[in-house]
Amino acid sequence: MISEIKYTDKLVDKNIYMSASAIYTHTKTAKVIALMIKRSLPEFRKILKLPTDVSFRVAPIKARNTNGYYSVEDKMAVIDCRLGWAKALEVIAHELVHAEQYHTGKLKKRFTHNKGWMHHWNGTPGKKGTTYKAYRDQPWEQEAWNRQMYLAERVCSILEEKYK
Repeated sequence: MISEIKYTDKLVDKNIYMSASAIYTHTKTAKVIALMIKRSLPEFRKILKLPTDVSFRVAPIKARNTNGYYSVEDKMAVIDCRLGWAKALEVIAHELVHAEQYHTGKLKKRFTHNKGWMHHWNGTPGKKGTTYKAYRDQPWEQEAWNRQMYLAERVCSILEEKYK
């Protein structure tokens, strides 16, 4: 079983899970986000080099300043269920950039005995960031932030044409 998926989660579409609290407390926005993922993933696949088994979980995220995250171990992007559709599409794009980074080997997560889990970007160990600025300054985050808007806008225009 994938560790990010909880026993109360529901499979709402192929590789898209929704938390119980998303279903019962944030129904409207969670359903929109799940539909956005279902419709946009094939388009993101045409643009990005993604693992074939990438999955999603739509759930509330309690961490401050976090709208989503990608778990390389689970090949799962978790998207906050309280986002509007436009912001959700940006977050999906951002997390799928991370999926591509891991899938292509640009970004790797390695364990070292003296430092614990460390990210390596193109073979170079990253620095442990303790502030939001330090996190944003990591090269893999800079790439994801730089690409997310372009990717989201491109996929959005494709979806607008497709679902007129």
